Amino acid sequence: MKTNDYKNRIREMIAEELQNVLNESSYKYGGLLDPKDFDPIDPEVHIVGFGSMSRSQLRDGITSRIEAMSKTAADAASSDDAYRKYKSLLALVQEKSVIQQMIRAEIEVAEQLEAMRTKGGRRATPIPKQM
Repeated sequence: MKTNDYKNRIREMIAEELQNVLNESSYKYGGLLDPKDFDPIDPEVHIVGFGSMSRSQLRDGITSRIEAMSKTAADAASSDDAYRKYKSLLALVQEKSVIQQMIRAEIEVAEQLEAMRTKGGRRATPIPKQM
C-alpha cells in the first residue's frame, strides 16, 4: 500500500471510532447500535461495558439470568451451604452487576424507541409502542 492509502485508512478508522464514542455518549447503560438505520421490532443494541446484541437476545439474557438466580435461591433454602449461595446471589444483584446493567440498558433502549415513536416521521415499519 502507498503512504496515502495508509493515511486514508487511518483517517477512516479514527472517524469510525469517533462516531462510536459520540453515539455511546448519548446513553448511560445501553442504546441503539445504529439509531439511523435499525429494525424497529428487534434492533441491535449496545450495552455499555458488556457488548452488543439484538434486543431479543438481551431480553432472553435477562430472563435466563433471573431464572438462574431463582433456582439458586430455591436451592439455598434447603442447602447446607446456604451462606455461600446467598453471598453469590448478593453479588449478582449489586449496583454494578451484569443483570442490573442489562435491565437498565433494556429500559434505556425502550425510552429511546418511545421518543423516536412519539417524534413521528415517515418510516417503512412503524416503531411499536414501548410503554
